[in-house]
Amino acid sequence: MKLLESIEQAFRNMTDPSPYDLRQAIQQLELKEEEVSSYVAEPSYLPYGRKVLFQSEVVEVILIHLPAGRETMIHDHGASRGCAYVVEGELTNKIYELGAEGYVDESGESVVKQGQFLYAPEGMIHQMCNTGTRRVVSLHAYTPAMSNTKVYHTYEQVLDYVI
Repeated sequence: MKLLESIEQAFRNMTDPSPYDLRQAIQQLELKEEEVSSYVAEPSYLPYGRKVLFQSEVVEVILIHLPAGRETMIHDHGASRGCAYVVEGELTNKIYELGAEGYVDESGESVVKQGQFLYAPEGMIHQMCNTGTRRVVSLHAYTPAMSNTKVYHTYEQVLDYVI
């Protein structure tokens, strides 16, 4: 069965999935690097490639390509929660907390290796970074489909822009 058909079959009947349900659906896909390679998008307007593979009102499934040395913006997922599976490479997930002045401060980080999952609870502010020398490819599933995501800045980033 083709990848897109497998993804649709795994996610189309979900009504109110938990992050655990999303993880189980991703696990049942038994993803391999060669299966996703033809869907990997190169970066264009973002510092990473992003391709939506499935979307309904309930679930959105996205393939992310983070080239070596690149990182996402610091962001949240609006009212969505989800999980991601690292298909290829190794990413660093930096967690941030919102400060009183509206800026974010880094509060921790974890390394997510190939074959491992990353959870994104509602309200989490984070940034995915590729500090390695090869690309990172990861499959993300969110519920509900993402909307109202927000990008954040550290005080230092804003200060660098102003000065």
